[in-house]
Amino acid sequence: RSRADKVRELASLIASASHLVVFTGAGISTSIGIPDFRGPDGVWTCQRRGTAMPKASMPFSQARPSYTHMALLALQRCGRLKYLCSQNVDCLHLRSGFPRDQMAELHGNCFAERCTRCGIEVLRDFEVPSVGFKPTGRSCPSCHGAMRD
Repeated sequence: RSRADKVRELASLIASASHLVVFTGAGISTSIGIPDFRGPDGVWTCQRRGTAMPKASMPFSQARPSYTHMALLALQRCGRLKYLCSQNVDCLHLRSGFPRDQMAELHGNCFAERCTRCGIEVLRDFEVPSVGFKPTGRSCPSCHGAMRD
């Protein structure tokens, strides 16, 4: 099937969906230079082959949402997309403007910290040490509680 046929089929599925939920993975960010995991030159593929790990073409902190991120935001804003599940930790869905309360980041977010006391989330312009819910040593800007990544 041609690309045009696939696009028409996708548009038809979106138009006929009564409750559209989208699940994204690393492939959504490859067009802006962030490596994926399972592709021909993905992180895990290179590990299995014993070859050098792929490099991002820019630091995560400088990455901006792709056209696909923005298309998903447009679908959300017009009421078609009800919820987004993402495996990505790159923060690009949130940077696109996608509402936090309509998405789940299944593997965390390497730019987010959360206060252990009041629960506020703070998005940083730098990568936090991990996504393992570890103390960062910073204090909450709202209540001065301890922040975790």
